[in-house]
Amino acid sequence: MMAHIRRTIRAVAALALAAAIGIGVATPAAAAPCTSDCLAPGDYNERLVVGGVERTYAVHVPASYRGGTAVPLLLDLHGYTSDIAQQRFLSGQLRQSDLRGFIVVWPQGLNRSWNAYGCCGASLAGGVDDVGFLRTLVSTLKRRSNIDDARVYVTGLSNGGSMTHRLACEAADVFRAAAPVSFTLNREAAACRPSRPIPVVAFHGTSDVLVQYYGGLLFQSAPRSRDAWGQVDGCTGTPVVTPLRLGSRSEIFTNCRGGVRTGLVTILGGGHILYPNVSVDIAQYIWTNVFNQ
Repeated sequence: MMAHIRRTIRAVAALALAAAIGIGVATPAAAAPCTSDCLAPGDYNERLVVGGVERTYAVHVPASYRGGTAVPLLLDLHGYTSDIAQQRFLSGQLRQSDLRGFIVVWPQGLNRSWNAYGCCGASLAGGVDDVGFLRTLVSTLKRRSNIDDARVYVTGLSNGGSMTHRLACEAADVFRAAAPVSFTLNREAAACRPSRPIPVVAFHGTSDVLVQYYGGLLFQSAPRSRDAWGQVDGCTGTPVVTPLRLGSRSEIFTNCRGGVRTGLVTILGGGHILYPNVSVDIAQYIWTNVFNQ
């Protein structure tokens, strides 16, 4: 018995010594700092060839970025017929980047559109591989900056919101959480199979006349989309309803697989272009309540 105790004490002491001098102790893998063609604080307009097609994107690196510490990355996707400049101006994520220290990128969809779930335009008709492009874009930015693998996020407006849903379904290995704006999943739960439970909180205005809040011939309703994501993420019970300013509300499933939270923020009287609006600062809400999971 005493021999066993002595062996245990020696083993514990050896582990303590190893930890003290950094030998033989496993530590969590950290994101690698960039070594060539590195991004510094500032704004960039870049090009990337994916599958033989040239794609463009804009990047904002906040002044606080120094490269030694891994930071979050956000993809912010424009809507149908829109572009990088409009999304950068509208979404509020430029300001959040400077406040919170994350890198934000605005990719440009071919033909000003994305090949998402049931929307839109030439990219949908031509079967453009936007999932492949956006995966490659994340990998490219990881090589050129110090990105935290566990904090890569996506949001987008309208057609960009639809693309956000698609990435949550098909690229949950890359994106930690998703925040679609003014678009629904437009799929039943069985058609969305993420590799892991993923937080998805959507934003929708009750007065949206393009993608109607209560649905129509082309698009799923916002409440049905909310419930579909609840099924995808294996949530149980009913959403927790929290009143927000001016009659708006959040409806969030809090008992889901993997401890994620998913749901819907309803903007009372909100139209299709939801930001800025007076009841909910969407950019701030996303970082405080969605990307903090």
